Amino acid sequence: MSPEELRDLVIAGLPGAPVVVALGGGADSAVAAWVCAGHAPVRAVFVHHDLEGSDALRAAAIEVANRVSLSLEVLSSPVAEGGNLEARARDARWQAIRASLNPGEIVVTGHSQDDLAETVLINLLRGAGSRGLGAMSVLRDDVIRPLAGVSRSDLRDMAETLTLPFVDDPANDDPRHLRNRVRAELIPLLEDQYRPGARTTLARAGSLLAADDAALQEAARQVPFREDGTALLAPTAVLTTIPPPVAARAIRRALRILHPPYAGTAADVDAVIAIAAGSVPAATLSSGVSAAREGPYVALWSDEPVVPSPSTLTVPGSVRFGTVLVTARGVTAGEQMPRSTALVDPAIFEAGVTLRALEQGERIDILDGTKLVRDALAEARVPRRKRSAWPVLANGAKIAAIVGGRVAPWARPAGVDAVAVTQERT
Repeated sequence: MSPEELRDLVIAGLPGAPVVVALGGGADSAVAAWVCAGHAPVRAVFVHHDLEGSDALRAAAIEVANRVSLSLEVLSSPVAEGGNLEARARDARWQAIRASLNPGEIVVTGHSQDDLAETVLINLLRGAGSRGLGAMSVLRDDVIRPLAGVSRSDLRDMAETLTLPFVDDPANDDPRHLRNRVRAELIPLLEDQYRPGARTTLARAGSLLAADDAALQEAARQVPFREDGTALLAPTAVLTTIPPPVAARAIRRALRILHPPYAGTAADVDAVIAIAAGSVPAATLSSGVSAAREGPYVALWSDEPVVPSPSTLTVPGSVRFGTVLVTARGVTAGEQMPRSTALVDPAIFEAGVTLRALEQGERIDILDGTKLVRDALAEARVPRRKRSAWPVLANGAKIAAIVGGRVAPWARPAGVDAVAVTQERT
């Protein structure tokens, strides 16, 4: 295939969205920039990691962009300290690219057929499923890899034919990186001793698995989640009856929403399934995500609720308290009330009522003593994650009522007149 034929094929296959070429300075991304230059609108970005070779790669990227008449934005993204430099650089690169995207833009990369083959083999060694084995599919989310059917050597030949000013990244020769060892040692061994053309067959397997995974992901997207404050609620009846591969993808989707872009671990998925099945009541997952059974749901959340500031509640009146609206209105005995209504004596409000969150260790009076407010909330089946920000009515230091729940004996209506205190989610 000639460079011109490749360009026509790529341009015809690009969606109508604006394109951002991830220009790395090497031969593959230089060809990607050249073939996409005829698309409109299109621009390029280069991520500078401040590593060995970064300056030379930046200079090459600038020259390539000038040669093909693309505007280029250089993004600074130093690599964080830690192990696995390759993974840290990849995470930093994608974080910088995604942060630079405008609404509706898609990213075009220069990944070749060899990159697909290496990714399949590396992820297979890690024990990945179809999502990992098909991770470098031609199109996934907002990333397209239009050169995935072309070998690395052919792309290099095209770059040289087009006299594009690319340079080689010295990190690609570092044997400390697993991908480099797979590229230089393992795949040549497979092709020489076991399977001629292994690069092509591995890449094809990855494409097939990506298609399978796309179908499973679409099924997982049909699992209905409810938002409840900072939590996502997944229906246990669905999680325990759909095929396990679909349930696993639904859970990973929820975890990705809560803690983007990370989708948790296999152990996290197993823990959520165990909660849905009733084997365990709760678990702490990786990345600080918590999971717990809440009635017919598994609740997943990563942030504790924000405790609102105290407010004064008057009759009649409404106060927004965090994610709920608390309302007080005068009623008479015998009037139909919602089940979660707290009926309070009007005299309590005449003395001044503060709407606030409960404090650690606070108690509410009951007929034969006192009870911890947290225990009363637990009896009312208020989820543990909500208790620290649950609204209570206070007269000074004393708890007159728990909104939507228990009322202290001394705060109950003494006659036919009462104040109904209710809450609704906003």
